[in-house]
Amino acid sequence: MPLFLCRWENGDCSFVAAPTKDAAIQYLDEIGNAEGSQLTALRDFMLHFELTPDGKLQFHSFGEVTEGAIFERAYPLLDDLLHGDKLSDATEPTARDLALIRATVAKERTRRARSGGGWHRQRSDEESPRRWMRQPR
Repeated sequence: MPLFLCRWENGDCSFVAAPTKDAAIQYLDEIGNAEGSQLTALRDFMLHFELTPDGKLQFHSFGEVTEGAIFERAYPLLDDLLHGDKLSDATEPTARDLALIRATVAKERTRRARSGGGWHRQRSDEESPRRWMRQPR
């Protein structure tokens, strides 16, 4: 059964396993109306949870391939910034780096779907790529 990544118009994302894209949209109705959202089938997916002392599951991390696929498909502006040369430090973000990241996140949150269900990329000088925070693909 395919696993779909839903990139909501506000920038959030959800994952749902469903036999078809239409079924995924129906399942996602539990969260909101996904009809105008970007839905992408993911081929590889890995997710790790920790069991807390309180007996709850807490998100720990995505697998490396999964995280890369999420950023590439759902957050291309941020992906370009994090893999480019605009950021100054690969391990410790500077105040300038954090400002660029926050500005790019704000742009990702307002990116809208094109007619036909695809998404468009709005590029600016602040959105050039750099390898930062994540391991290289």
